[in-house]
Amino acid sequence: MAESRVEYYCRRHEALLQQKNPWNVLFQSVSELFLTRKRDFTASIAPGEFLQDDVFNNTGQHSGFLLASVLDSMIWPDASRAMTLEPVRKLKGFPGVDTWFAEVVTPDLQLTMDAPRAGMSLARMEHFVDTAVFGTSGIATFENPDSDDEEVPALFEAWDVKSMCIAENAQGYVVEVYYLESLTVRQVVERYGESGRGKVSPKVLKLYAEAKFDEKVEVLTVVEPKKADKSRKGRAAMKTRTVHLDKTNKFFMRESGFREAPVAVGRMFKTKGEPYGRSSGTMTLPDMISLNVLSEAILVATGKKLDPPLAVMDNGRLGGGVINTSEGAINVFNSSGRIDSSPPVFPLYTVEDLQQAKDQKEELKLAVTQGFFLDRLLDFNTQQQMTAFETSVRNRIRGEATGSILSRQITEVFTPTIHRSFNISYRRGRFGEVPGDTGEMRSGQRKWTEILGGRGRRPVVPPVVAQAIAADLQVFTINYISPAQRFLQGEKMQGLITASDILLSLDVLFPGIKDNVDPDKLAAAVFRYSGAPPEMVRNEESRGALREAINSQNDVSEGLGAAREASEITRNLAQARATIGTAPTSRPAGGSGAGR
Repeated sequence: MAESRVEYYCRRHEALLQQKNPWNVLFQSVSELFLTRKRDFTASIAPGEFLQDDVFNNTGQHSGFLLASVLDSMIWPDASRAMTLEPVRKLKGFPGVDTWFAEVVTPDLQLTMDAPRAGMSLARMEHFVDTAVFGTSGIATFENPDSDDEEVPALFEAWDVKSMCIAENAQGYVVEVYYLESLTVRQVVERYGESGRGKVSPKVLKLYAEAKFDEKVEVLTVVEPKKADKSRKGRAAMKTRTVHLDKTNKFFMRESGFREAPVAVGRMFKTKGEPYGRSSGTMTLPDMISLNVLSEAILVATGKKLDPPLAVMDNGRLGGGVINTSEGAINVFNSSGRIDSSPPVFPLYTVEDLQQAKDQKEELKLAVTQGFFLDRLLDFNTQQQMTAFETSVRNRIRGEATGSILSRQITEVFTPTIHRSFNISYRRGRFGEVPGDTGEMRSGQRKWTEILGGRGRRPVVPPVVAQAIAADLQVFTINYISPAQRFLQGEKMQGLITASDILLSLDVLFPGIKDNVDPDKLAAAVFRYSGAPPEMVRNEESRGALREAINSQNDVSEGLGAAREASEITRNLAQARATIGTAPTSRPAGGSGAGR
């Protein structure tokens, strides 16, 4: 009997779970020490169960959350300070293209990704915490199912490594994701039944009818690549397929397709042949285990020094031959045969100097914080002033030390997320009307058009861009302007400064040597690598129009100046002739002087 699709996906999921099992033990240990939580990687436990009684040092958790916060502020402080979109080189120079990207696409996409209800800020923080601690996490981007919500076209959410099983392609990118969620009966019906976008198992519908809303159902979402059939429409023409299964009841609920993968999975570090990433948490796990044990020992030893065990002299036997050395303990000794005058009660000091243990603790804490790169990402040294050159060198060193982490997050997570967000906004008509289109793109922003009337006229997508998108061609490049990108480009910025200084110095000895530099390209590079606000930079079209207007004004000014100069010359010449007596004299109207 042929295997059904539900059986195939369930079998594939079980195979991926078996591949993930060796990682679950590592993830469980990391979760307990760096998040003080039992994330049930290896066993099912009550949600939200914490481990405060078993963790005696919080350096790991503090470092993990601090690294997540730093990565978030460095890579994506907000969309307007994180990225801009520019047309690809082949589209530059076409009428209206540069202006459309600068004045329509970039500002609208920044607002879309920063919208509070879109959830991007929440998804980023959860993503970076899992990245710092576990090394593997993802951000999913979905189109808002509410087509009337024109302000929030895209919704973002974090996908954690606990719920995901992943597989790579030949290039090492994650292309297959199996995401398992535990939803209530009410959530399943609301998501797949009432909306009409899927089907719900009869067993779930029965539970819903019986008002057993809190019963749990395992829902498996599959994201996988497929071969697109360009000759067809709908899901068949899309490159990515998603399947939604009720794994508990083995029921096929929904299938849909996407033009691009809806989830981008990134790894903090990566070892060849391993689909899951490694992290600062996994890298510093031995140090954190030692630090936790040592912290507990110091706490116990400190308690024993503050409240040492006591000894009591008595005629009875020593209790069972055992000495209790715990803090506050009382031990009874037999005093028979003693001839000295020792006090009947005296403390038992069983702890020596703690300084060596405290020094070891500080070394372990430093090792953990260094494993989270906090010494390179943060610098609170305010006792030494630095010149601009020294600051740029320090930033370059930071970029070299952390470049692999930052660039991998940008490549694996944020670039695909921006592409996905652009495509969603474009299809919903956020970037303007597409010439000749009568479908979904024309419906976007219709409310603003109705309210503003003639003043609400929407922009039009340049025809060459619309044709390129229809042909499935890449039409834009992403210009990252975040602090992380400035770290990565610190050496380039330093090169610009050095080259400019050298050319200005040599121009004294070799006049004209600075003509080797194209001023427009130099200015563009300075703006790009310095992180200047992009809205202050003129695009090529506006810059050309401005220069044309200035040249026209200069031509007019030069013409007026030449006319004034000619008039001045004529006036001065007339005055000179009059001075030396050679100026022509006026003659009577009746004839010449020879007839008199």
